[in-house]
Amino acid sequence: MKAMILAAGVGSRLGELTKETPKCLVTVGDKTVLERVVGSLKAAGVTEVVINLHHLADKVVSFVESRKHFGIKVHFSREESLLDTGGGLKKAAAFFSAEDTFFVHNADVLSTINLSALAALHRSRGAIGTLAVLRRPSSRGLYLNSAKALVAWTGEGSPAPAGAELFGFCGVSVASSNLFSFMPEEAAFSIIAPYLKAARATKLVWGEPCPEADWIDIGTPEQLAAARSKLPL
Repeated sequence: MKAMILAAGVGSRLGELTKETPKCLVTVGDKTVLERVVGSLKAAGVTEVVINLHHLADKVVSFVESRKHFGIKVHFSREESLLDTGGGLKKAAAFFSAEDTFFVHNADVLSTINLSALAALHRSRGAIGTLAVLRRPSSRGLYLNSAKALVAWTGEGSPAPAGAELFGFCGVSVASSNLFSFMPEEAAFSIIAPYLKAARATKLVWGEPCPEADWIDIGTPEQLAAARSKLPL
């Protein structure tokens, strides 16, 4: 299996910590968050990843090389300007051509989500997208219907659809290469945009609640401290 690790962000909410250190190389315990994410993906059967880079990109490359590419194949996709999550994936489209199942994982998210089970569910449905979600507050909430199909998201600014429930996206998803046919022409956009377009056109995009999983985004000093206090995660 293949995976995309989204690691291009500046990490400005972490303040001084990320001025000289890429956010994905911040440590939680004795490992960087990047190592932890790669470890989770490897455990789910991933043997090849592409990592998008922007802020302090050379430091990430040097670190990966110092770790002998974590024992898998690692590629890099450099962004001269930030392309957001969807644009970053679109830039790496050639890497995923003809893949029916691949992971897209934020580099600043740590969790115990069962990635193997998520991928298996994705395959069994013939899905274009399967998004890990939790019942939690989120600035980018996803609306799922009673069948857990994606129907809307808060980024549109529209009223909540009747009968839909609001979930927070976990920054972890499984996709099919069919997703690329639903991407907009612009360079920078959220990954939710093509997922939602595909959902409305095909009814093949679902959210999957993961209520038993531990999950944390290390995007702020408070969240990073919480992640460090929760070890092992």
